[in-house]
Amino acid sequence: MGRGVRHAVVIGAGMAGLAAARVLADSCEAVTVIERDTLPRGSAPRAGAPQGHHVHGLLALGAEVFEGYFPGLRAELEQAGAPVWDWGEGLCAVLPNGTPPPTPMGMPIQTFSRPFLEHALRRRVRALEPVTLRDGLTVTGLRTAGPGKVVGVRVKDGDGDAEEEIAADLVVDASGRSSHLPRWLAALGLPSPRATTVDAQVGYASRTYSVPEGQAPPSWMGVLQPLRAPDFHKGCYAIQIENKALHVTLHGANGTQLPHDDEDFLAYAKTLRGPIADVIASLTPTSAVRRYARTVNRRVAYHRLSRWPDGLIALGDSVCAFNPAYGQGMTVAALEARLLDQMLRGRRTRMPLDGRVFQQRLARITASSWLMATIPDRAWERSRTAWPVRAGNWFMNRLIDTVPHDPRLYTAFSGLFHMTAGPLTLADPRLLSRVLIGPRPGTSLRAAAA
Repeated sequence: MGRGVRHAVVIGAGMAGLAAARVLADSCEAVTVIERDTLPRGSAPRAGAPQGHHVHGLLALGAEVFEGYFPGLRAELEQAGAPVWDWGEGLCAVLPNGTPPPTPMGMPIQTFSRPFLEHALRRRVRALEPVTLRDGLTVTGLRTAGPGKVVGVRVKDGDGDAEEEIAADLVVDASGRSSHLPRWLAALGLPSPRATTVDAQVGYASRTYSVPEGQAPPSWMGVLQPLRAPDFHKGCYAIQIENKALHVTLHGANGTQLPHDDEDFLAYAKTLRGPIADVIASLTPTSAVRRYARTVNRRVAYHRLSRWPDGLIALGDSVCAFNPAYGQGMTVAALEARLLDQMLRGRRTRMPLDGRVFQQRLARITASSWLMATIPDRAWERSRTAWPVRAGNWFMNRLIDTVPHDPRLYTAFSGLFHMTAGPLTLADPRLLSRVLIGPRPGTSLRAAAA
């Protein structure tokens, strides 16, 4: 890579891979994206992203970053039917201690299915002159010039017969939770990275609905009913998406049995507080019930390895995967792509990208999101957690219990949730005191549990 990055190979055409390919196209002569799936022509789920059947959320910060790299994306999606709405006005947040009243926040949110967004990004990336997207290919390993330098990848087609080597100055592993990178590094004689997992045993069951002709759609644009240990082990997400459809995901923690069919789906919804059961009872199902349970938080400590090969980086779920309940994955992928862009633009002329530094900076990007996901998820674990985790969980619960009765705190928490504001927002003495004083007395949380 002494001449810089001329040809980059991106493994994976999911959100992280497409975002990486977009920024690489500004700095490389050629970018090849390799995807194991045979990609659909339109907006449809694919085998390699089974989570595509379930509700996805693009946080406000993620939408802002994507709009910067794909100008006009929001307008394009809106024209194709994806609604835009204000988070504070359109969300029905069924929280343990109540539901906040509509609170205008000036925080525009756009909702859609994951396949719908992925198709739009894929079409945009394909149109970039330096980019070639090759699907139906599986990467079987890295090409190397000694243990300290990656110079490409080895691939095979879907039938497993034809093998090929693709040379590259930079290989980007964006292959997600199924990444084989630890094994590939071990084959180079490099140390194995430590992986940390936190599993709340959360599962999902989802389906879509249409509104019968002549019937008014729900008065809200989204419903959020989160889980919380130990009492609130059931919840849901529902959003209005493209084609005037309602996308509903029911979820349960700690091994809660999830519905399999139409009857079970409605019965499960009826056990929840909030409006979701009454709404879906009057709508027409347009999909089967789909289930998903690969929700473990997993963080691979590539940033702590003492040696890292030139010509290689990893990002997206292959490095840090979150419980999807917190809606952070797509936004974090966008931030990681922005980091890659900044480091490529910040290189001195003809100098290679420093992969080890990239992994260290990426770890800082994922740190706060990791804590936001794992502190509440650790509360489901049977073993006693460390006191900092218990303290963090107490504070977050206190905050969420106070939110329904404090519009200013609700707005601040929404900024934190959508990553448009950092944790220091809550260090404001006026907000911090509201959290510490706590919610109104007289509400029994246990009695309200689903």
